[in-house]
Amino acid sequence: MTEPAKRKAGPLIRAVILLQLKLLLGAMRDLILMPIAMAAALLDWLRLKNHEPHYFRQVMTLGEHSDRWIDVWYANHDHRSPPRENVDSLLISLEEALRDRELGARRARVLKRWAERQIQRAKQRAAGKRS
Repeated sequence: MTEPAKRKAGPLIRAVILLQLKLLLGAMRDLILMPIAMAAALLDWLRLKNHEPHYFRQVMTLGEHSDRWIDVWYANHDHRSPPRENVDSLLISLEEALRDRELGARRARVLKRWAERQIQRAKQRAAGKRS
């Protein structure tokens, strides 16, 4: 492959990979929300005599928010505009971390410390509830 062809192929390959990741993420979201939506609808149906449907609407709202966050077709936007805070920014950050070893290692340490703090807080809350 010639050098100009490689320069043209790189962005296309990147766009295809990002689209596939976003489609996979959307599919996983759908698989997770399907049983949750059915359970919420059943629960609302059982409570219908005394209450307005509530749980199913919450699942619908969650699905709508996740759809905006994943935003599968956003890759077709104007590349001069700033990236939006959605899954695209997460994937860009992940790509940067994979390309730059030092940045990746630093972000991994930050993420590890954050996860350790969250686990510690959860343990403290659990211990406080037992008391």
